[in-house]
Amino acid sequence: MEQPELGKKILELRKANGLTQEELVARCNINVRTIQRIEAGEVTPRSHTVRSIFAALEIDLDQLQARAALPNPSKEKSQWLLMAFISGLIYFILAFWEAYMDYELSTSPSLSVSAWQYTMVKISILVCYSLFMLGFHQMGRIWENNWIKPASLLAIAGIVICIAADLYLFYNMDTDPLPLMAAQAILFGSIYMIFGFGLYRYKKEFGNMAIGAGIAVMITGLLFMSVVLALLGLLFLATSEILLLFVLYSAYSKLKP
Repeated sequence: MEQPELGKKILELRKANGLTQEELVARCNINVRTIQRIEAGEVTPRSHTVRSIFAALEIDLDQLQARAALPNPSKEKSQWLLMAFISGLIYFILAFWEAYMDYELSTSPSLSVSAWQYTMVKISILVCYSLFMLGFHQMGRIWENNWIKPASLLAIAGIVICIAADLYLFYNMDTDPLPLMAAQAILFGSIYMIFGFGLYRYKKEFGNMAIGAGIAVMITGLLFMSVVLALLGLLFLATSEILLLFVLYSAYSKLKP
């Protein structure tokens, strides 16, 4: 915290504790003139002086600095992240239904899956996943992150392409699906590598949760890019998306007014 904000904060906290400058001086062994100049923003005190003052005010300086580093709480921002979190939950549930339908269609092409049902599930996946990723784009704007912002938009573009490819294959059963599926795996694998690295860079703001999520997403990306290990990548994808939900909810909790 720099001057003059530091002086204003000390003045505010001293008055909140009902202390005069003389009473504060008696607690931290600093002369009155120094306190006056600090509160007026005329001088920048040394770190040990600042810690002595805050200790006298019974304030944990480290916690105060951590709170000061957070973005300003905003009801609009927090509600946006909450909506993204809920959309992510719905997407996570729908993804299991989607996977079941795709598996049944790949093993039994003659299986009766209605076109409207398949189309509605795919469109719902598209909408929910896009809102989910927009939550991370918002996080990238709040806690400046130049990897998450483009990666989240790329993920939205990727899901649009993949859903369009799935619908094309559904309505054109004679088409060989393997080339399109391989292209989908490589596309999403590449995007998830960028996205995972962006998450890892949130280690300062979200600690081990961001580190774990970032590593899980990057492993998922590598498995998808290999194509032959894409099925294993689906297992890591489920784990990484659970971690993404935790990260997003943690961001929402930090922004709640």
